[in-house]
Amino acid sequence: MSAGDRGAARPDGGADHKLGSGAARALSRLFGLSALALVWAGAALGAECDRAGFAAARQGQGPAVLCIEGAKGPVRLSVEIADTEAERERGLMGRRDLPPGTGMIFVYPTPRRVAFWMHDTPLPLDMLFIDAAGRIESLKENARPYDDTPIWSAGPVLYVLEIAGGQATALGLSPGQRVAPLD
Repeated sequence: MSAGDRGAARPDGGADHKLGSGAARALSRLFGLSALALVWAGAALGAECDRAGFAAARQGQGPAVLCIEGAKGPVRLSVEIADTEAERERGLMGRRDLPPGTGMIFVYPTPRRVAFWMHDTPLPLDMLFIDAAGRIESLKENARPYDDTPIWSAGPVLYVLEIAGGQATALGLSPGQRVAPLD
């Protein structure tokens, strides 16, 4: 849960697009990149981890699916979205269970350094701080339940992903890994 996010406006969803193979070929010709590499990069993390699905989840159409390029292959997580001030303040307070493969993603309107705490949160959590480029910037593993000590991101982030304590290690997650469709 966010230790403070006063006065933040709901971020603009903007236009969300998927890169089609025709666009990949055009970029390939324009920038000298391999179209196959471009298509493979998008497919490697899974088609369900697309911007359109994330945008739909932000409009209340079910949970979002995030994919993280893990050391052991793609990691897929079903996450709730907290993208308003009230949702970010409430976070996972009071939750007594967070099954493996699930979590909550906190979305901020602009990149910023953030602090989270475990006030009224009875289960340990792993916090993944994700920058504007969609890469894990830093992480805090097994944050202590009910602890009001602020846990700061190392730098400006646009997202924070909370998952059950111990899951980051179990899933092989670490700084620098890409998170789709946040990238």
